[in-house]
Amino acid sequence: MENNSESKNELTQSEFKKVESENSLNLEYQLLDENEEQINFASLKKMPEFPGGLDSLTKFIQRNDKFPQGFTEYINGKVKSTFVVDTLGKVVDIEIIERLRKDYDTACYKVISKIPDWKPAELANNKKVKVKFLLPFKFVTEE
Repeated sequence: MENNSESKNELTQSEFKKVESENSLNLEYQLLDENEEQINFASLKKMPEFPGGLDSLTKFIQRNDKFPQGFTEYINGKVKSTFVVDTLGKVVDIEIIERLRKDYDTACYKVISKIPDWKPAELANNKKVKVKFLLPFKFVTEE
C-alpha cells in the first residue's frame, strides 16, 4: 500500500466523471491510455462492467467493508481511494489518497484488493482501455 500522504500525480475531484447509478455507491472514473494519460470520455464505447452490475459491487463492498476489529473510539470521516480496472479487467494500482487512520485506511485497501475481475472498458474502435476509479469510504460511528 502506498504510504506517502502526497502522491506524485495528485488527483483533483474535477478530473473524474461521476458514474451514473441509482445505488448509494459514490463512484467516479477517468479513462487512461497505455501511458497513463487521460483519454476523452466521448471516445468511450463501453464502461467496465462489474459482474452483476453496480448494485452487486455495492453489496460486495458492504459485505466486505468492516470496521477495524476492537475499535473503541468513535470515528467519523472518509477514506478516499483509487484503483484501476486494467485492459484485462483486473483491479490494480490501488492507492489510498485521503487518509483517516491507519487501521481504517488498511481496511479500505483490503476491500478493494478483494474486488473480483470486471469486463474491461472499450473505446469506439474496440480497443480495451484502463479506467481509474475514485471510491470514497464514509465511516460514521454513533456514541
